[in-house]
Amino acid sequence: MDRIWHGSWIAVARCDEVPAAGDFRVVEIGDQSVLLTRNDAGQWRAFHNTCRHRGSILCTEAQGRLRGGRITCPYHAWSYDLDGRLQTTPRRMPTADFDPADHGLFPVAVDTWGGFVFVHLGPVPAQPLAEALGWMPARFANHGLDTLVSGYRRVVDVQANWKLVCENFCECFHCPPVHPELCRVVPAYREGGAWGLHRDAEGRSIAEPGPEYLPGACTLTLDGTARVPPFAGLNDAQRAELYIPALLPPNLFLNVHPDYVNSHLMFPTGPGSVRIVYDWLFEPRALADPAFDLEHYVALWRTTNGQDARNCEWQQRGLRARPFEQGVFMPQEFDCHRFASWVRTALRSPATGQSPI
Repeated sequence: MDRIWHGSWIAVARCDEVPAAGDFRVVEIGDQSVLLTRNDAGQWRAFHNTCRHRGSILCTEAQGRLRGGRITCPYHAWSYDLDGRLQTTPRRMPTADFDPADHGLFPVAVDTWGGFVFVHLGPVPAQPLAEALGWMPARFANHGLDTLVSGYRRVVDVQANWKLVCENFCECFHCPPVHPELCRVVPAYREGGAWGLHRDAEGRSIAEPGPEYLPGACTLTLDGTARVPPFAGLNDAQRAELYIPALLPPNLFLNVHPDYVNSHLMFPTGPGSVRIVYDWLFEPRALADPAFDLEHYVALWRTTNGQDARNCEWQQRGLRARPFEQGVFMPQEFDCHRFASWVRTALRSPATGQSPI
């Protein structure tokens, strides 16, 4: 937690969850509670959800609107403005040594990209968010991620360590026995589970022989058909890229398609458990269409995500075997090795440098 989750940029919400000044969202990262809001100018602010008086949490609900544009402690009613400055301390007896300016909320670094809100719990981020994102902004520049809205959200508690979930996302060696629905629309996954996952330094797929997708497929759904147009900003080549997986460790997964995105935000709840927030993101025009078929788009990844969660739970249970010391990576699991190397590097250094996998 100290070296990775408290030292990395963590994706915690979609920007439209806090649309206006005075709206708020509370996110939990392990045992750390973070309050997201916007100030009167609409700028993002993030604070530890902790009163400077005697440490009570400030916002007890997960989401809402701050009364009177103030952050007020429910315990003794100390009140802060939207920039975290202490404003009032009701019933406090004046003392010469107390300066309200010294008792503002503890700030948390916050930034945004692609419609996601990121926070950094370290005293100083090891690198700006733009650097941590690496190749991802350029790769998805035409997808308009910041304009997408969630058409469906699913929150699941998985009884597995977060690293197992990351490793699972990094390989499709498991796809033939685990994901028959996914392998039907991506038949190359049946042939060894690595086709389409080989990418160059910019995240582009490296072509390999053999059919990648179901003939006639134009997106990833159960039958490969699309019911909405591709994203407006894509060129012809990008419309033909039916699946781009991206992982920004430790917790943002993206399954990017020409007409929708399935995103995962992952939050550790213990050494053997994790909460995953799945969103299906669409252009607003798609959701506004009365004929829009949400289930058509949700079904494939809802099934696949559930299968992945189940297998990670089985793996977590199996790892308890007393003789088990280490596993074995097959060649198809090269991205698992990259992720494991990233974890080892992060554990050796107090300043975590991120890079997408």
